[in-house]
Amino acid sequence: MIETITQIGPLFYPLLGLSLVGAILIVERFVFFLRLPELENATSFKALNKELDDNKKLKKEVRDELLSFRLADLQAKLTHGIQLLRIVAVLSPMVGLLGTVIGMIKAFKDISEQTGPVVPSMIADGLWSAMLTTAYGLSIALPCLLAAFLYSRMAEKRLEKFQKHLNTQSLKMEGATLND
Repeated sequence: MIETITQIGPLFYPLLGLSLVGAILIVERFVFFLRLPELENATSFKALNKELDDNKKLKKEVRDELLSFRLADLQAKLTHGIQLLRIVAVLSPMVGLLGTVIGMIKAFKDISEQTGPVVPSMIADGLWSAMLTTAYGLSIALPCLLAAFLYSRMAEKRLEKFQKHLNTQSLKMEGATLND
């Protein structure tokens, strides 16, 4: 472990921090979506239905605006943390690349200080150490990016179901006959 920290260098700690933030967000959102009840059993769904029913005497435009306001609140809950997950996915390879550039600079500095012949193992060791940070950065970014995509899509699907049902109910209040 200490050898890995030494090889990665001073950027080990930012990469560690990014990986912890990413892992915590991935687990938190996984648990959140896992615990979401089916649409018909969701408390927020029942509350929105009740609010729509309580306001059925209002104009359709007013009802729709009220519902879109409520759905925006629901969207904020569903997408909480996803933007931070995307930020981690973008920053971690950048930090890794910074480590690679720093490592390359160090490797070339070591080569320039060499008075004798340059041995290939000297270059390989420096490059290996430099590339390690990029590999760690990418290994943090990929799961965060995948999770952000999946969680965003799950949130969109959930909101689409809410919107479709509530729009249907609102149209029925106006006397429209809809065939599902």
